[in-house]
Order: sequence, then C-alpha cells, then structure tokens
Amino acid sequence: EILGALMSMIIVWMVTGVLIYLACMRLLHPDYDIDATVMLITSACAVLTNILLSLILHQTGHGHSHRAQAGEGTSAPLEPALSNASLQAAFVHAIGDLFQSISVLISALIIFFKPQYKIADPICTFVFSIFVLATTITILRDILTMLMEGR
Repeated sequence: EILGALMSMIIVWMVTGVLIYLACMRLLHPDYDIDATVMLITSACAVLTNILLSLILHQTGHGHSHRAQAGEGTSAPLEPALSNASLQAAFVHAIGDLFQSISVLISALIIFFKPQYKIADPICTFVFSIFVLATTITILRDILTMLMEGR
C-alpha cells in the first residue's frame, strides 16, 4: 500500500518535472506553434475526467457508512476519510492532474482568444506546477515517515 502511494507521488513529481522542462524549452525557443482548438478540447476533456475521478476517489474513502446499525438510526463510522495511503495518494494524484488540466485549459482559452499571448502556456505550467508540488509535499513526507518507521 505505502509503496503504491510512493510510486504515485513519484509519478506526479516526474510528470511535473517534465512539464516544467517543456515550459522552459518553450520560453527559450519561442518559435513553436499551438493549435488552441485542439488544446481547448483536450484540456476540457481532461478537466472533466479528473473531476469525475477525484469525486469517485473521494467518495470511495469518504469515511462513513450509509447503513443504519441495528436498533440505531445513525450511520456507523468507518475508517477516517482517505486514511488508506494508496487511496490518499491516488486522490492527490488526481487532484494534481486536475490542476495541471485546469492550467492547460486556462492557457488554451488565453491562446484561443489572443494567439499572440502564447507565453501563457509556459507561465501557467510554472504556476500550477509549483502548486502541485507544494500540495504533494506533505503526503510525500508522510509516506517517507511511514517507510522509515517514524510512526
């Protein structure tokens, strides 16, 4: 479970690193073309898919049962929401992908309406990459603490 969570976080960081590298290349070599229509369609599909995936993952570990216990009208508490490290890592992975997809969607909208502002693509990549890395660092710390038997 914990190794799966670690792999998920490593993948998030690797993909983010590749995106940052590609954004740097676009800043250094601004002679690239962008098809804003394809970018809009693709990013909109990615945003919708990642929202759906995030909702599914969040509902999977939302932490309580909707069945009433015998003789009681209350729901029975289960594990805390997203307590499973793999589930939590998958959820954070999906949220990271969602933010990256939103970044691409914002860039696509800017470029679609103002093609001369294609620099919005690498700028949005930098901003959202920093956000993704900042939000995943605590989970990575928790994973490494568990692996080092810190808890």
